[in-house]
Amino acid sequence: MKILMVASSLPPDRWSGAGRALRDLWGQARRHHEVRLVTGCWRDRAALPPDVSAVVMNGLPGPRAQAALASAVWAEARRFRPELVLSGSVVLPPLSAPIVLATHDLRLPQGGAAAALRGRVFGALARRARAVVTTSVGSAADLTALGLPSSLVRVVPGAVDLEHFHPAPRAAAAQGPLSVLCAGRILPAKGQHLAIDAVARLDRARKAQVRLTIAGAVVDPVYLDQLRVQAWGQPVEFVLGPPLLAPHLQAADIVLLPSIAESGFCTTAVEAMACGAPVIWSDRPATREAVGGVGQSFPPGDGDGLRAALRSWIDAPEARAEAAQRGLAHVRGNNGWDTVWPRWEEVLAAAAR
Repeated sequence: MKILMVASSLPPDRWSGAGRALRDLWGQARRHHEVRLVTGCWRDRAALPPDVSAVVMNGLPGPRAQAALASAVWAEARRFRPELVLSGSVVLPPLSAPIVLATHDLRLPQGGAAAALRGRVFGALARRARAVVTTSVGSAADLTALGLPSSLVRVVPGAVDLEHFHPAPRAAAAQGPLSVLCAGRILPAKGQHLAIDAVARLDRARKAQVRLTIAGAVVDPVYLDQLRVQAWGQPVEFVLGPPLLAPHLQAADIVLLPSIAESGFCTTAVEAMACGAPVIWSDRPATREAVGGVGQSFPPGDGDGLRAALRSWIDAPEARAEAAQRGLAHVRGNNGWDTVWPRWEEVLAAAAR
């Protein structure tokens, strides 16, 4: 099948969970089909694969950036003549090929007239699609709440490349503090300040047993400065913009995911579990669904709850090991591409008919 894919952005040019999901989906789709990809380019064309069509978006306001992407999609569709369009963007030009939308998360503001208007616009544009694919039952409910018929919405869980994210050998006699990792884009919604606070307020004996690493792409430099001030004098280090996250997940004894805002699918949690790391996660419906309830949860934004969960695992290596094994089994059974891709094939084949 000839498939034209559309992404508003892709990492490492611009980091986002939705961008990562589209990039990985593109890599999988091209193994099975003839695929062209059009994406927005916000910073550095050299950071993107050479075989994608990149539209320069840097400096363009929102509507003009969307118009530039839509124009490029229309031009590529005329050249390529796809049998199907698979898009992470709802803003598309008139196309003759059927459309499948991939919605990692809606990212619509909550409350108010502006939010209601954006929701109605999204719902109206999404009705052009033959299928709207999302990663969780909770996100599917959000889509139907916007007025999309349930027959249009499909749930396909996020996938993990198990050849890349897997447990790595650890030195049997490794000494030193426990490696506690908080991984994710550095912005307030990801809650890194809660992770630093949890470590800072441990008692002296337990604090001496841990080393917290904050790893991720910097989205909010002001927030990063605030985190650095907060971390002063604490057992905290920063790894900014790591080219690969897997080595950090593989080296972690505990992974913290203290996100305050809901996400469509907590990819980092599943990647951490695939690497054999036990996860402490903010109890949001989509995250709970992604991890299958494995690991420890705490109420969103509750620093005391996060600290209590961390403290309990510092004291209980057997519980950490059990959670790590259960997490690894969950991901291997539900999130490998060998399991997820056939579900995508069903959606794409039905939409193309």
